[in-house]
Amino acid sequence: MTHVTKDPFKHYKDMRYYLLISLAALFFCACNKEEGIGPATGERNWLVLEDSDDPIDHQRYEIFTEFGIPVYYNDTIGSETRYSMSGEYTYYERLQVFYNPGSSAVNGRFTLVKDKNDVKPVLDYLQTELLPLIPESFYIPSILLVDSLVVNRDSTAYKGFNTVICGKVRQFSTMDENARTWWRGGVMRALVVGGLMENESAWLEDNFFGLTLAVNPENPDRMYSTSSPGYMVSSALGTAVPQEEQCLGVCGFLDYKSTATNPRYAYVPTRQGDVEQFCEAIFAMDEAEFTERWGMYPVVMEKYEAMKGKLAEYGFTIE
Repeated sequence: MTHVTKDPFKHYKDMRYYLLISLAALFFCACNKEEGIGPATGERNWLVLEDSDDPIDHQRYEIFTEFGIPVYYNDTIGSETRYSMSGEYTYYERLQVFYNPGSSAVNGRFTLVKDKNDVKPVLDYLQTELLPLIPESFYIPSILLVDSLVVNRDSTAYKGFNTVICGKVRQFSTMDENARTWWRGGVMRALVVGGLMENESAWLEDNFFGLTLAVNPENPDRMYSTSSPGYMVSSALGTAVPQEEQCLGVCGFLDYKSTATNPRYAYVPTRQGDVEQFCEAIFAMDEAEFTERWGMYPVVMEKYEAMKGKLAEYGFTIE
């Protein structure tokens, strides 16, 4: 019988062999990167703009160098040649608008800019009126400008995974100053509300939502809607407030998005909708305008001061 003596170091020799193969592969990839044979994947920062002779793209570059925020008018922001086991292919990098890891799918749609010239007035407004309001510590990965946007019944702005998409580009040049300030309010609202809802839930419950709940503490489940269309003012207030006085303002809500002909039959917002409306109004209106419109409602003004103070804590300057 022939005896086979096992090599006690075979395992380590195999490991050494595979290590050498791995090092060779890494060296080959490094050479490829150095010599331009093929680009390495996963290392490029796509959210960086380069200068251009094109006036629109040059202004985008100026905004990027000034504020550190890349502005796009196409959701495909770059491409490169990549390699796989099947061979060479072109990879396209697209902004993730409605995708957000760990969150439910968002039902939204948008149309890309058709006329590049429509972008110019929006860039001017961003550069002079909107981006200077944003604190340096507030991170915005990118901005995508589109002709039309529909998401959650809103058409102004939505904060996605790695971009803030802003609609109404095609009609921006024909907007009057009031419409533009409300566009600004919508964009700023999209920037901040997600963070407030996630990071300030306890503060909101005590210092913002709690002010509305105190209007009718016996009916907390109906003071805020939990779905669409939700609860009416009459259902929220019941007999706590005389019928002739019942309206959104008495509850501490803003009424600029209500279409009800009878104020008692307006729908109260969700908690997030309440935060969204206050943030949008705060960034669209100055204090005098806000007070002129809602100063007769004490709860609205209390919530206004509370939210304005919270935004100031984040570094936003509220004029």
